[in-house]
Amino acid sequence: MLSLHLYTKIIPGVNSIIPRTSIGQSFLNRHPIQNAVQSPLISSSLIIQQKRTGTAKPKYKTPKEKQVKTLGFKQKKTKKESSRDVEIASTSSSGRGGEEFYKPAPDVILNDMFPEVFTNENVGKIYQIPKEVIPKFKVFKFPMSLSKEFELFHNSSLVVRQSSVELIKLLEEASTLPSTKNRHIISGPLGIGKSALLMQAVNYAMCKPWIVIYIPHAVQYVNSTSPYMKVESTGEFIQPTLTMSLLQQIKLVNEPYLRNINLRRGHQIHRHVIKDKNTSQLLEIGINDPHSAQEVFEIFLEEIGNNQEYPVLLAVDEINAFYTDSKYFDVDDTLLEANRLSLPRTILEYFSGKKDFTYGAVIGALSQTFKPFISKPLEIALGLTEASPWKPVSRTILQYTTGLQNFDVKGYSKDEAKAVIDYYYEMSILPQPKEQLFVKQILATNGNPRKFYLACWKGL
Repeated sequence: MLSLHLYTKIIPGVNSIIPRTSIGQSFLNRHPIQNAVQSPLISSSLIIQQKRTGTAKPKYKTPKEKQVKTLGFKQKKTKKESSRDVEIASTSSSGRGGEEFYKPAPDVILNDMFPEVFTNENVGKIYQIPKEVIPKFKVFKFPMSLSKEFELFHNSSLVVRQSSVELIKLLEEASTLPSTKNRHIISGPLGIGKSALLMQAVNYAMCKPWIVIYIPHAVQYVNSTSPYMKVESTGEFIQPTLTMSLLQQIKLVNEPYLRNINLRRGHQIHRHVIKDKNTSQLLEIGINDPHSAQEVFEIFLEEIGNNQEYPVLLAVDEINAFYTDSKYFDVDDTLLEANRLSLPRTILEYFSGKKDFTYGAVIGALSQTFKPFISKPLEIALGLTEASPWKPVSRTILQYTTGLQNFDVKGYSKDEAKAVIDYYYEMSILPQPKEQLFVKQILATNGNPRKFYLACWKGL
């Protein structure tokens, strides 16, 4: 007699429900087939046998009730309401994302941060990034340190500080001077507002007829997150897709001005023969052909650098990442210095003054957020720290620090802190009346903008 072997899945607690079968006793004798499915021991071989002999009962799908899709914790809204929510959620820095879960920030009317507001009379006043400039920032993206704060408010707002007025004055002078005379590095403690200050400089240039190249997160260029390949003729490494993405951003933001700048001469890049074109058409070649992107970028900077109609602003946040070892490896499994990557090296040539723009400025901002990318050579060159005789620094990196000027940022002044805390009170993020908080927070944080914001928000 053929025995039927059952392959079962043991369910915890079964022994307390079904008595254990003795040796040699058939399981089917104790549990008939019609009850086998109801028992906690489910036999896969029995089900397969029923299907093969045609004795398995057909499974009829009972009609399910139409489920109502939910949006978070609430039921789905009407079509009109849902489309509005999508529109709001897709708008960066609106302060309305997820408003069904918490009370949204109140509407506060602010004036736009146009170039004329950067005066001593307006120090301590809050302004919003102009609506026509917001799309340009969306192309380049906001700095990570500020994007989360902007999400809490309806507007991408910044305070005009004394440092803002001084930096914008340098930009106004740079519009008629070569970039070699305007190479600045914004420095200061963690959270002091370096990225916000650089954003104000970029906003100023975007409101003017300037060509703007803005890199808000330089660490992404050296942290080994993009494909790279070695060029045997130069020994450098190119990053095709990353360079292509940067070219596309530059084109989208500066398109009206680039069409008016014709190439001074013809160029041949691999199989591309470029003649009688403008700088916008030049970028198109690099955007469509990633392997030509690096050479296109270098020629593009040369061409816009020689134009005398539009000043150029090259702004790089976390610039210290270009003055360190990258996270990319050479063929011998050693870490590459960032200047061995063609894209950062090209940018460093303008920071070092080896190449320049006829009119314009080159501005970078330091960052202490990512510890592996803090650059001792750059800090030594700026006079922020002293060189150690026991730890030599790379001469290759030092050659890109020549002539850089330090722009030091201080904490909030009393007037600046008052304006900020008034704004926080209007935005309903203060847990108690502002009069009780002002002196406490300004003393506890020493005027550090990020600490001041966190202290007000969390009630520390």
